[in-house]
Amino acid sequence: MRPRPVILLTFAYGAGLATGLARFVDPWTLIPLLIVGVMGRKTLSGFVCLAAMLGSAAGALAKWEDGFSCAARLPSVAVNLTLALQEPVSENGGVGLASPVRAGCHGVIAVRWPVGSANTAGSRVRVTGRWIKDPESGIRPEGLFLVQRSSTLPGRPSLPQRLKSWIRQTSSTLYGTRAGIVDALVLNARGGMTQELRDQYTQSGLVHILSISGFHVGLIAAWVLLLLRGVGIARIPAMLGAAGVSVIYVLFLGWPPPAARAAALATLLALCRARQRQPQTQALLAATCLGVMVIDPWSVLDLSTWLSAGALWGAVTFGRWSDRALGSGWWWRMLSSSLGATLATAPITAGAFGTVSLAGIILNFLAIPLAAVAVPGILASLIMAPLSAHVAASLATGSGLALEGLDLLARWGSHWPGACVWLPAEWKSSLPWLAVLAVALWGMEGGTTAAEALRRWALTLTCAIWAGNLAALYDARSDNPSELTLHFLDVGQGDAAVLRTPGGHWVVVDAGPRSEKWDAGRRVVAPYLARHRAARIDVLVISHAHADHLGGVPALLDRYDPGLILEPGEPVRDPLYLEFLDRVAAHGLVWRPGRPGDHFEVDGVRFSVLHPDTGWTHWREDLNEDSLVLLVEYGAFQALFAGDAGVVAESLLIRRAGAVDLLKVGHHGSRTASGNAWLDRLEAKAAVLSVGKINRYGHPNPETLERLAGHGMAIWRTDRDGTVDVETNGRSMILRGKSRTERYDVTEATH
Repeated sequence: MRPRPVILLTFAYGAGLATGLARFVDPWTLIPLLIVGVMGRKTLSGFVCLAAMLGSAAGALAKWEDGFSCAARLPSVAVNLTLALQEPVSENGGVGLASPVRAGCHGVIAVRWPVGSANTAGSRVRVTGRWIKDPESGIRPEGLFLVQRSSTLPGRPSLPQRLKSWIRQTSSTLYGTRAGIVDALVLNARGGMTQELRDQYTQSGLVHILSISGFHVGLIAAWVLLLLRGVGIARIPAMLGAAGVSVIYVLFLGWPPPAARAAALATLLALCRARQRQPQTQALLAATCLGVMVIDPWSVLDLSTWLSAGALWGAVTFGRWSDRALGSGWWWRMLSSSLGATLATAPITAGAFGTVSLAGIILNFLAIPLAAVAVPGILASLIMAPLSAHVAASLATGSGLALEGLDLLARWGSHWPGACVWLPAEWKSSLPWLAVLAVALWGMEGGTTAAEALRRWALTLTCAIWAGNLAALYDARSDNPSELTLHFLDVGQGDAAVLRTPGGHWVVVDAGPRSEKWDAGRRVVAPYLARHRAARIDVLVISHAHADHLGGVPALLDRYDPGLILEPGEPVRDPLYLEFLDRVAAHGLVWRPGRPGDHFEVDGVRFSVLHPDTGWTHWREDLNEDSLVLLVEYGAFQALFAGDAGVVAESLLIRRAGAVDLLKVGHHGSRTASGNAWLDRLEAKAAVLSVGKINRYGHPNPETLERLAGHGMAIWRTDRDGTVDVETNGRSMILRGKSRTERYDVTEATH
């Protein structure tokens, strides 16, 4: 089997499939492919065109069929539904998967359950709630169904569903607080893990340990193979048996694409060995990816599929060169495979998630052996639980030690300097890592020796250093140290601003939202600071404890230890706020509540807290109205950050604020903020609104926009202007968006 045709066909089919899913295919684009395919049907180019055409047709069909899914058809109003649970729900609630029954649609949706909604997998539940569509879901409609009330209906779950519920319950009994990571390793369910622990695994480069993907399925297949060989079964039947077990296990999980590809690879490899064929890894990898895309067209857009495939390709490619050039010792093989997997997946993670984890290259030396012990130990403890509670508990104790070791590695590695590279989550971030991967492959091209590869890499590094020096020289010349810059970052529906003082110190005001799919702190704020060489955050200001302002803060605390944290200090029982306080205590950071009259100065820039006031009559009635309101002054320039304060707080603030040049509009342009009396008092020349392109709140409100414009304020919006940059020397200010630049003179304000 030649590798090149299979790889080309896989890429052609995948490209056609992605095109068909992205939009319904125009017949005029298929006609040229059909002509070339038919005329050249006996040539490789003909087969490639036919594969692309078939992929486009399959994608268009899948796109049309998905239009009848529940995610696309459920209305965004309160509805009553009957749901069939695809996975167990704990007493603590949380997010799980369920299928609507007799709802006029099909498919699985994500459901958020309230506390006290415990149910087993397969149960049927009558619920009342509302479907919230995700405006940033992309090509495929997605969202979250918020359950308000629920009642269990009579019924009997299937055997696989009862088994999943039993595994959840047994893991909780055997492993206690570690049940979350056990569920991740066995059932591919990470909902029981804390967000902090998941972030640590991601930042340390060990998240692949938690993924049911090629590594995990390969680990299970290897242990089954060893057991079968240990009882005397011949090599080929043992390989077929191990492949069969991996296929059954993946089917039990619901056939997730990365695990399906790994199981298919194990099966093809066993069949090739049974027929005494010497398969080529790249050809097998391409064939299994093609098979998964044929079975599940949407897998072409599943990043975990390509991360798994890319990691395997990188590990094999770099490992083969290492075996030839450096020797076949386990040390070199482990180092080169880990490096290859990291570099091969770096362009994907940089573009999609805005992070590249480097610590895993070293940590894998310990993490992989620990996982190789923990996974079979966990499975053995679960198998023994109904047979012998004592043996199961003993196995769980040993596996728990291995899990503790993995957790310690993740926590340790996540705090290494440079362990995780932070970038903007956009396609441009992939380009430098594609260049690094290309240079690495060039060094190994042609079966080079270690000396020749080092020579090539040294030459490239020298050129990169010279280019970096020239860029740094340009930056030094273009930087004006006498200016204050304010950057209102585009973080979607939330707030985040970064201020750089004339002396190069950094102040952050809010860090944007965080959800299960989006962390503005990790994907936008931290990469922005890293890109501008911010060594530390001098002051972190949090306007209030709502998720669209506080959500990204934990990601910043993972990377920086702010010199001072300032926030309203209003006690709320929100898990996100409690997590924030725990991290502040764990890092030993300086924290204090901001109160009117508080001032601090950095490089001649004066920061004054105007609100909240614990003595006013509306304190603790509304978290928005208790936002920390901050006045920034530099020379004659003044800017006001209003948080989410509305007209209630504005009635108090009118007596404390005077005319300003720049207003960060309160509450994202809500109808209940920026009243006429407040705007009359401020007389701002420009107003910045931090708002998402599509949001369910209707921000900014048209009436508010009219009031701002009626007071002569130039309106800047992050949903339209992108990140809004403000430069001021204390006498004038320049505002820049993605398509416009404006200059304003500033004058001394009166209070």
